[in-house]
Amino acid sequence: MNININDIEVIMKENILNWANKVIYQIFPRSFKDSNNDGNGDLRGIISKLDYLENLGIDAIWLCPVYETEFADAGYDVLDYKKIWSTFGTIEDFKFLVEEAKKRNIEIIMDIVLNHTSNKHQWFLKAIESEKNKEHNYYIWTDKPGDEESIFGGSAWEYVPSLNKYYFHLFAKEQVDLNWESDFTIDAMVDVIDFWYNLGVRGFRLDAIQHVHKETNNGNFSHSFGSKMVEYLQKFENKIYETKKDVFFIGEASGIQPNTVLKYAQGKDKIADNFYNFGSWWIGWGKETGRNGYDANWKISDFANPAILEYQNNKEIKNYMITNFMSSHDTARSISRWGDEKLFWEESAKSLALYQFSLKGIQTVLYGEEIGLKNPIFHSRKDFRDVDALNAYRIFVDEKKKYTEQEMTRFHNINSRDNSRIPMVWNKKENFGFNEGKKTWIKKSGYYLNSSVEEQERKEDSILNFYKNIIKLRKKFSSVLIDGEAQMELLENEVIKVTRFSNDQKIVSLINLTNKEKTIDSFNNREILLNTYSDKKGIENILRPYQSIMFLEK
Repeated sequence: MNININDIEVIMKENILNWANKVIYQIFPRSFKDSNNDGNGDLRGIISKLDYLENLGIDAIWLCPVYETEFADAGYDVLDYKKIWSTFGTIEDFKFLVEEAKKRNIEIIMDIVLNHTSNKHQWFLKAIESEKNKEHNYYIWTDKPGDEESIFGGSAWEYVPSLNKYYFHLFAKEQVDLNWESDFTIDAMVDVIDFWYNLGVRGFRLDAIQHVHKETNNGNFSHSFGSKMVEYLQKFENKIYETKKDVFFIGEASGIQPNTVLKYAQGKDKIADNFYNFGSWWIGWGKETGRNGYDANWKISDFANPAILEYQNNKEIKNYMITNFMSSHDTARSISRWGDEKLFWEESAKSLALYQFSLKGIQTVLYGEEIGLKNPIFHSRKDFRDVDALNAYRIFVDEKKKYTEQEMTRFHNINSRDNSRIPMVWNKKENFGFNEGKKTWIKKSGYYLNSSVEEQERKEDSILNFYKNIIKLRKKFSSVLIDGEAQMELLENEVIKVTRFSNDQKIVSLINLTNKEKTIDSFNNREILLNTYSDKKGIENILRPYQSIMFLEK
């Protein structure tokens, strides 16, 4: 049967709009649920919790990499794109996960590492075996390295004695950058997509999408949004679209801005269906050292910064073009960064949720966020596992002497990526139900009252049930909260106001992310849909500390 180009465009557009309705749940597999009591989470553990995820109301699971790996950078150092890391299980376990997830109308999103492979990957081993092997063209080489630096610190060039050449690595030296100028590379990555598509996967997160073309202009080296990035990625994706019209690509490009989303999510330069909204992820990071530092002077107004306002208020940016998140595997936990971990723990966790779910765009929830999971306490550098954190100690403490050991540990307790990779808290039993007592691969969270899934499922006004309610409201009022327009503003008293509206309905959120009372207008003729306080006290014209509300304006 022949399908004309217009019909194909309709099919692909319908697929994108279908994904726009979804709530995505991000899982760091090593820390979600350990089914065999070896200290590591695994695929069978995830399968055992699918009923929980269905009950939560999520529609898709974004799996951080599950490929064979040495875990030098949390699985983003891929040894084999077509094998499951034995720590996580087998390919049969993965097939079972897809099968069981689909029974519950849950899609699986694979994390496709486009920019680099492990230096132990067979491609790279072939590449250093002989320059005549086609795999040699998969990577970036020079015999005269420049002074380019890795994002993780130090030189971005690593010497290979057998070749008398250097390979390029933008991240850790174990992660060798792929050469996207080579058609061999593109064909190899198309084959990776084909493999997982044939196992039932339809959603793909394209990792570090902005780095596929590096270039030097007038002596200045650039590794982001290179001039041939679009050419390379479109060549890659067009080969996929030839036979697959129902894939959905989410682009991860940390430097992207609203104007570049508009450029790259549609039209002649389109390279992904959707992009992560990085408008807030930097809040509280060190001004010089990013997440390896801390900015104690961050402000509530940062949550309504120009980029965030543009994402929400620009009508050309459609809801299906962006994905919002508060925490991810690349950040610490939002409650510990921006909320109140003690007196207003529940209220601040709910306010951060209400803030996120009021925004235009697809929503992603990091595992544990729905129970207000906090950062743990790391006491010294030996407690950390993240290569970025350990490199920061070496560079900023040992070499540059910018921070003391104590400062670096304190800053990592706030912003380190290890905070988002701790074991899930399922109950009050040993290791909080993550497993049956085997020492966990990374430090556990501390226990605090009502912090587990089991307790929060029984508590009507828990953070978990707040998430369930807000997800239900998103679907109940889909014409407004999913498809509707958005208008966001920061009021003079630091209350964030988000208005969502369609032709016949208007829903307003007033969000107080501070520990201070805030004066608001009176509440006549307004039906409250959500309130972060559960004590049933009426609202007149005051928002209490971390009190946020969503109401239907009649």
